[in-house]
Amino acid sequence: MNVLGRSLRRKLRRKLSKWLDRLISPERILENPYVSGKKLSPLGGEKGYFVISNRKAPEIPPMLDSLPIPPKDMWEGYGETPDQYMASGRDHMTRMLEILSAAGTSPEAFEKVLDFGCAAGRMLRFYPESPGTSERWGMDLKASTISWCQQNMSPPFLFATNTTAPQLPFEDNYFDFVYAGSVFTHIADLPDAWFLELRRILRKNGYLYLTIHDRNSIEVLFSQFGDRNNANWFVNMLRRFDAETKVLSQDYGCFSFEGGRWGGFPVPQVFYDVEWLVRKWSSFAKVVSITLEAYGHQTALLFQK
Repeated sequence: MNVLGRSLRRKLRRKLSKWLDRLISPERILENPYVSGKKLSPLGGEKGYFVISNRKAPEIPPMLDSLPIPPKDMWEGYGETPDQYMASGRDHMTRMLEILSAAGTSPEAFEKVLDFGCAAGRMLRFYPESPGTSERWGMDLKASTISWCQQNMSPPFLFATNTTAPQLPFEDNYFDFVYAGSVFTHIADLPDAWFLELRRILRKNGYLYLTIHDRNSIEVLFSQFGDRNNANWFVNMLRRFDAETKVLSQDYGCFSFEGGRWGGFPVPQVFYDVEWLVRKWSSFAKVVSITLEAYGHQTALLFQK
């Protein structure tokens, strides 16, 4: 009996060891966009990596529209053509600037700005520039995308990779303005900590703009895709989740489910009751405005520190 027990334990240990090796292997980590930024170099690789360096100082393009367009696999689903991709970034930036202006601010006067979750700079490339005096930063979890931005959009912008932990490499009170378009829609873990971290790096009276899925977003999506047979994949997943949990008929503050895939890995989809969220986060920062459908079907929240 003892012999059989020892044999079984050895087999289980071997299987567990193989499973852990596969789970934390460099190849597996490299494939996972959620950990590539903190586990591997920006370009990864088994034996090393290299970045092409132009010994000549690159010139700032005369027009930001002339900046290179990233490869399609870095578009994150914003459009099927280069024109559509560019138009989505321009439209979302224009709407955000309108909301800032309506709050009595002058976005062009902000010297230090951070696009948190910038992907390949889709919105950042359209932010009003103040040559010679401003810092326009982009940060994202996906290290390969940030590496592309560093090689193709810097200057005029600055880029860095962040990790999955709510900790950013900036000093307190550094930025005048931080924005996060469709980022908190996917932060299922530690959203409060991330909000507080973005608040930390804002100067006093600085602004924070972010977009969320809320009840109005659901109404817009269901109205747009009312026929279940013609609903898109995102709405189908939301309806299946609701069929299992009945969450939409409940008095929820927030909920999330795994919807869609990013780099082969499931992506959290997070929904809020906006009144519940504002009541909680207004303890940390002043709520300036709430704008429905500011970012497609998403609602925009503007805070001031």
